[in-house]
Amino acid sequence: MGTTLIVNPGSSSRKYALYRNGSLLLELRYEDTDTGFEVCTQLSGGQQACSSIEKDDFLEATAHVSEEVDKCLAKESVGRVDSVVIRVVAPGTYFQQHCEITQKYIQKLKEKESVSPLHIPIIIKEIEGIKKHFKTSNLWAASDSAFHKDMPRKAREYSINSDDAKTYDIFRFGFHGLSVSSVVRKIHPLIGIEPEKMVICHIGSGVSVTAVKEGKSVETTMGFSPTSGLPMGSRAGDLDAVALLELIRVKNLRPNDAEVYINTNGGLVGISGESDIRRLLDQRSQGNEEALNALDKFTYSIKKAIASSTVALGGLDVLVLTATASVRSSELRCLILKDLEYLGIHVNQTRNEMMVGRDGVISVRNSPVKVVVMRTDEMGEMNIVANELSQKVS
Repeated sequence: MGTTLIVNPGSSSRKYALYRNGSLLLELRYEDTDTGFEVCTQLSGGQQACSSIEKDDFLEATAHVSEEVDKCLAKESVGRVDSVVIRVVAPGTYFQQHCEITQKYIQKLKEKESVSPLHIPIIIKEIEGIKKHFKTSNLWAASDSAFHKDMPRKAREYSINSDDAKTYDIFRFGFHGLSVSSVVRKIHPLIGIEPEKMVICHIGSGVSVTAVKEGKSVETTMGFSPTSGLPMGSRAGDLDAVALLELIRVKNLRPNDAEVYINTNGGLVGISGESDIRRLLDQRSQGNEEALNALDKFTYSIKKAIASSTVALGGLDVLVLTATASVRSSELRCLILKDLEYLGIHVNQTRNEMMVGRDGVISVRNSPVKVVVMRTDEMGEMNIVANELSQKVS
């Protein structure tokens, strides 16, 4: 299987993981926090250590990653990184595949910069850093939308002129595919069955709900871009196109400005001025009206998405809550699952409170729908992708 470096870039964080023959050796996380920039490092079996860094160190994280990886490889008596795989979030049919990153691939990414100005420039910068510091490694793209590429036409297509849709590649691509795929891969060992009808709620700074039937995506809330669908930390989610056009007109926004606006001034931060769900929950407990309103809107949207997913599935066997916000907060899970008994969802509150940062079942013993809390494993899924791609070319 060799040695693989996993790269998961975001607007406010950079995550890296080093695997050797399937075993995790090193994790690095660089974050832009409320109190400044920091890096957290953790060797396999060791304690996580965090320290403050300068903004330039955050922006040029790859150089520091290269140094830390070299130290780790020397300790393991390993000569080089065989493969580097990077998570790619980009709209387009072309990007709904895991593949080698070639000059053609980079050029295709650059052509989409105007469509996704907040995501693609970061990905391109990360690729450039990897090519500079890991010159002899194979470079792979792990598509965050590949899991959804075979959605039924009725779920994938917009109701616009079909010729325009094909010419300009306007379809519902879906995202969080690596997260959802990791849940599908791990669900059987946790609950002892392969569910036929499963809804997976990815709730972090980004939010999506996906309907999975017999292991395949049949519907998801995100569409052409990760901005669409449900309200998120700072993303608006679905917004009437004419309302957006009106905002463009009255605020005199250029297309890129409008993209930034709906990605950074929407969702929880748009409603309340706060994107951190933990802080909103604290404010809610103190009776803060804006926090109450923001969380009501947020959880109501997720409830609606869960219910509509049962239409795509024709029922529901298992509901999974994954990603940081839902895994860490039993209180948030309560707000989301409240009043969903009509779907067969019955939660054991004691179990729910026990499952903080842990994987497990939180529904009552005889609940018609099994409710599961599960940590997502995008990095592990990307390692599997890299190994599969490496085997194809070897």
